[in-house]
Amino acid sequence: MVQLYRAYTVRENYKNRDTVIVDWFADGRKEPVAPIEELVANAAGLTAGERAQAAERLNRLLTGAEVDSLAIYIRSTTGFEVKSRKIDLPLADGRRAPDFSGRSSPAPGDYFPIHQAEEYNLPVAITGFADLSEPPNTFSAV
Repeated sequence: MVQLYRAYTVRENYKNRDTVIVDWFADGRKEPVAPIEELVANAAGLTAGERAQAAERLNRLLTGAEVDSLAIYIRSTTGFEVKSRKIDLPLADGRRAPDFSGRSSPAPGDYFPIHQAEEYNLPVAITGFADLSEPPNTFSAV
């Protein structure tokens, strides 16, 4: 089974905040990381809309190889570190698929479409999202 990860960078002193978490996500992945039935235990019991939403959210997460490539790229271009947390799969309930991109419930924040940079060479398009809602995101959300 494929392993998926939440990848993030902790930025200090960003936009008058002591600490902001930038979540990195696959942006417009062309092929699914795995069949939804492998990623979600109750996939058969979900409606078509719920399955599509779960698949979309899970496809934004990164594989281990993608996290490793991202970490090298971010360190070499910005000096920041990329951390990651493994997502326990299969999810028991696809309706609770995590979304760290800020897209499922639009929150105020900044996007960092690093895949648009000229020197970008990773195999999947990756964008970062810094949640700037109030209160600011915290480590408890990591």
